Amino acid sequence: MVQIEELSKVIVQIITNRNSGATRKNQELINVVYNSLKVSNDYLMTTALEDILHFLDCEDGAGLYRMELAAKTLLEESYLDPKRKPALLHKAQELLQYIQQHDTTFSLERVELLDNIKQQLNK
Repeated sequence: MVQIEELSKVIVQIITNRNSGATRKNQELINVVYNSLKVSNDYLMTTALEDILHFLDCEDGAGLYRMELAAKTLLEESYLDPKRKPALLHKAQELLQYIQQHDTTFSLERVELLDNIKQQLNK
């Protein structure tokens, strides 16, 4: 859980940078999240959702939390890569929908993220 809290802080920093226009360090921060989760963008984009969950579970039952961090990271990466934005948004959406279906805890933040992604994809 400590890892998840620390990575959440990194994602908050990425969002803060994006909102303030200071995005030049965001790719570096995104890489920190990927490295900490021991995944890559390519892995997330090409691997089945169940396999991602199994890998991120780390035998501690926190795979869904890590999967949500991965989805948020893909979402933030979409702001930096306009050419790949639709693909990144679709994968983030898939991950979040999977979490919604398998998590016993309702998350209003997750619902808002899904709505945000839907709006961006419809532009």
